[in-house]
Amino acid sequence: MAQYQYIEKSTGQIFSRRDFLKVAGVSVTAIAVSGYVITDVIKKRKSYIAMRQQGLYKDDKRLQKVNMTGSHQNNACFQVYKDLKTSPMGETAEKLLHTKTYVNRRNLELEGVRHA
Repeated sequence: MAQYQYIEKSTGQIFSRRDFLKVAGVSVTAIAVSGYVITDVIKKRKSYIAMRQQGLYKDDKRLQKVNMTGSHQNNACFQVYKDLKTSPMGETAEKLLHTKTYVNRRNLELEGVRHA
């Protein structure tokens, strides 16, 4: 019985066929696994958003039944306004309870780009 020895002919290529199959297999596996992870994260995120929406709608329905549709109708908020001696849209309430944010876009200047 003769023993056979496999000898690959040199083709002048960077990879042999066997090396190419190894690299291709690892690449496909990495892409497939990362694709699965990304889709799993997106599905979980969507389910969290859906659960949050259901909770908010449930709270809104409950509050509409007792005619409490605005924050100023809440007893705790009403007490804060009363303690501050102001109304929901009063000057003191605007200063203390409402925030205004200004973003300075000059810090974001990029080469060749102008911000308004």
